[in-house]
Amino acid sequence: MKLFGDIFRTTFLFIFLAELLSIFSYLVPDFNAVCFFVITALSLILSITKLEYGLAILFAELFIGSKGYLFFLEFNDITISIRIAIWLVVMSVWLVKTILSFFGKYNYSLKPVFNNDYFKYFFVLFLFITWGLINGFLQGNSFSNIFFDFNAWLYFALIFPTFTVILNRQKEKENLTTMIMQVFSAATTWLSVKTLFLLYVFSHNLTFITEGLYKWIRITGVGEITRLDAGFYRIFFQSHIYILIAFFIFSLLMIKKYYEKKTKDFFIYYLLSYFFCSVILVGLSRSNWVGLAVGMLLCAFILIFLYGWKKTFMSGLIVLSIFVYSFGFIVSVVKFPYPSFDNNFSVTSILSERAKQIDNEAGVSSRWSLLPKLWNKISEKPMLGSGFGSTVTYKTSDPRALENNPDGNYTTYAFEWGWLDIWLKISIFGVIAYLFLLCSIIFKTTQETEDIYTNEKVIELGMLIGLIAIAAISFFSPYLNHPLGIGYLILVGAITLNNSHIKNNLQKK
Repeated sequence: MKLFGDIFRTTFLFIFLAELLSIFSYLVPDFNAVCFFVITALSLILSITKLEYGLAILFAELFIGSKGYLFFLEFNDITISIRIAIWLVVMSVWLVKTILSFFGKYNYSLKPVFNNDYFKYFFVLFLFITWGLINGFLQGNSFSNIFFDFNAWLYFALIFPTFTVILNRQKEKENLTTMIMQVFSAATTWLSVKTLFLLYVFSHNLTFITEGLYKWIRITGVGEITRLDAGFYRIFFQSHIYILIAFFIFSLLMIKKYYEKKTKDFFIYYLLSYFFCSVILVGLSRSNWVGLAVGMLLCAFILIFLYGWKKTFMSGLIVLSIFVYSFGFIVSVVKFPYPSFDNNFSVTSILSERAKQIDNEAGVSSRWSLLPKLWNKISEKPMLGSGFGSTVTYKTSDPRALENNPDGNYTTYAFEWGWLDIWLKISIFGVIAYLFLLCSIIFKTTQETEDIYTNEKVIELGMLIGLIAIAAISFFSPYLNHPLGIGYLILVGAITLNNSHIKNNLQKK
């Protein structure tokens, strides 16, 4: 399973081109519709040619697009994101090719989709998702709220094309996983470059660039840029969770290469881990820091299992050096002497300020204000849930919400507390079903340890740690009920099953 190669380079260049086109579409709004149709048409043509290409485009957009609105189409009062368009294309082509498979046109057998260790858990979860939809109507929730609340969960349907394509390719040379992992590497590398570039231009007061970039980032929903009192700009993208996952994968590979004495590979993985760590720090996301802490603890357990306590301690020092150098790199980016920069910048001030904002920062204050209201709503129907489209009214301090709600009372069906949102919408039994699905993937990935020293297994374990980290982050932010988390869950499930199939085939030979 290669992380670099021709696919990596091609993907990186196309992502760069797509971002430039998105900026141009913001400057020339009429061009946005042209790009939307061209990308959709290209996705359709490539999916028809080979569904693997369509899936690669879909995951590339997922890795970089945050909310999925790098391109969008506005029709009356309806806005269709490029993410929805690509999803529709992939699902439609998969359905047509699967139907034609019955006539011998394609080899898209559904047996691997249904006959695997995970599908029964997916199926039970699907039942509760369906119940959440039905229950939403039974509770009299607004149709509009039900639709926009439920559509993110439709991303679970990707299990069918993803599992069909990956699990029907059991020979390694025909494997889609190498393609997707190179797309992942290219996307996370690009996100790192983009984040650090934005940190530079905003911290150096390049107003001729920053004004347009800020509006573009806000309109496309890519992320948030916030100036802190310490003279530092917080650059945060929802897609940064993939940077976190990449950090776990490359850190484990880095340690592996260190003890194998492969200096060149060690240096490459160290450098990438260093950049990923810098981005995690620049994002200043407390939720992501929780995921980072959980992931680092799991990495430590794996290293103890692999190398013992002494080498794990040495590995910890290597990782610690990454964090120290990352701080230094951030300082060098912000204080680069040309052009002028804010001399008040201080790393210590940033961290202390961010820690102190737990009580008084608008987003955090609103989140804690929501919690008791959300819990009261859940307690009304704790066993069966209230269905999709259920709303809660609470007092918010978020400036964006206050623009339309001056009194601070804000009603919404979308909540920051991810696991509580799932509980409210699909019931406590739906939460249990989701946890069983996660546990099934964890168990299968960790039970096969005889090949744990291979690169493929290390990557697989890094991805698993990333999945657990997302589950932890979802206590505070909505990821496992969002395409970003759902898509990644499906991808991890497909890759772990595929690696198991490859291993079994090799053993039979």
